[in-house]
Amino acid sequence: MRTAVCFLLIFAAAAWAQTPANKPLTLEECYRIAEQNHPDLATAQDLVQASQERLRERHSAYLPRLDFGISHNQQTYNYAPQPGTSPRQFAQFYQGESATTSPYYFAGLNLSQTIYDFGRTRGSVQRGQAELAASEQNRDRVRQQILLNVRIGYFGVLAAQELVGVRQNAVQDQTRHLEQIQAFFQVGRSPKIDVTRQEVELANSQLDLTQAESDLKVARAALAVSMGLPVQGAPAIVNALGEETPRGALPSLLAQAEKNRPDVRSLQQQVSAAQADVVAARGNTRPNIAFSTFYDYRNLRFPLIYNFGIGESLLQNLFSGGLYHSILQEAQFRLAASQSNLRSYLQQVDQEVYTDYQEASVAQDKIALAEKAADEAQQNLAFAEGRYSAGVGNIIELTDAELLATTTQSQLVEARYAYQVAVGRLQVATGQDPQH
Repeated sequence: MRTAVCFLLIFAAAAWAQTPANKPLTLEECYRIAEQNHPDLATAQDLVQASQERLRERHSAYLPRLDFGISHNQQTYNYAPQPGTSPRQFAQFYQGESATTSPYYFAGLNLSQTIYDFGRTRGSVQRGQAELAASEQNRDRVRQQILLNVRIGYFGVLAAQELVGVRQNAVQDQTRHLEQIQAFFQVGRSPKIDVTRQEVELANSQLDLTQAESDLKVARAALAVSMGLPVQGAPAIVNALGEETPRGALPSLLAQAEKNRPDVRSLQQQVSAAQADVVAARGNTRPNIAFSTFYDYRNLRFPLIYNFGIGESLLQNLFSGGLYHSILQEAQFRLAASQSNLRSYLQQVDQEVYTDYQEASVAQDKIALAEKAADEAQQNLAFAEGRYSAGVGNIIELTDAELLATTTQSQLVEARYAYQVAVGRLQVATGQDPQH
C-alpha cells in the first residue's frame, strides 16, 4: 500500500508539473491536488490500513491453528520416583545416578480449534470492525478539514490580491491628486500645506501597498501548504471571491450534521466498540470449548516412533478473586461513558452548525451593506474631486473622501472573504465536503 501511495504522489507531481504555469486553477482543481499530495491524508489512510490488519488479527481466532515443531535434546535420564511409587517399582527402575547423556528427538504437528467461547472472540472481532469504521470516519474528517483549509487559503489569496488592487488604486489616485495639487500650488490656487498633506497621504498609501503585497505572499504560501505543495508552489487561481453558495434551512442542516458528520460517526463506532467489549468481558465468565489433535514422531534413538491423539476440552473458571466480574463492570461503565460522550458531542455539533449558519448569514448581509457603502464612497470621492478642482473644496475634504473610498473597498473585500470562509465552515460542520 505504501508503494502504491508513493507512485500516486509521483504521478500527481508529474501531472502538476505538466500543467501550464499560466493556466489558473479552479477551487475544485486545488481540492484534487490537495487530495493527491497532502501528507496528513496519507497518514490517515495508513491508519485505516493498520485497522484493517488489526481486524484480520482478531478474525484469526475463528480459524484453526496448526503448529509444527522439531527438537533435539541431549540430557541425562536418571530415574527419580514420584510420590506414591512402590518399593518394587523403585527397585525395578532405579539404576543409580550417572552423568551419561542420551539424545531425544521430536518432530510433530499440532492442530487446535476453538469451538465456542461464548462471545470472547465475537466481541473482539466486533471491536475490530468498529475500530476500522472509526478510522475510516477519521480519515474522512481529516480530508474535509484539508479541503476546508484549501478553501480558506484559496479565498485568502483572492482577497489579498484584491486588497493589493485596492491599495494600488489608492496609490495611483494619491499620485494623481498630488500632481494636481502641485500644479494648483504653482499657480497660487493651493497653499504649500496642501502639497505637504497630500505627500503624507501618498506615503501612507505606499506603505499600505507594501503591506498588502507582503500579505499576498503569505496568503499564497498558506494556500500552497494547504494543498501539500512546497511553500513557494502556489498556483495561479480563478477569481471566484464574489460568488455565493446556497445554504439551505437551519433545521435540515442540523439533521444533516448529526447524520453525516464523520466525527459523529466515529464516536458512534466508539460506542459500538464499547458494546463489543461488554460482549467479550461477559464471555470471560463462561466456558471455553476447544478441540485439539496432534501427530508426532519421537524417540531416544532412530527410528522415531509415531503417536497421534484427539481431544476436546471444556474450561470454566470457578473463582478468580472477582477479576472477570470487575472486567465486565469496567466494560459496562466505559460503554455508558461513551454513550454520554456521544450525546454531549451532538450538542456541540448543533451549536457549531448554528453558529456557522448565523455567521454565514451575517457575512452575506455585510456584503450587501459593504457594496452600498463602497458605491456611495466612490460617488463622494468624485464629488470631492470636483469640488476641489473647482476651487470650492479643501484638501481635508478630498483626503477624507480618498480614505473613505479605500476603506469601504477594503471592507467589501473582507466581507466577501468572511462569507466564503463562513460558508466553507458551515459545509464542513454539516458533514459535507467544502464545495465551490
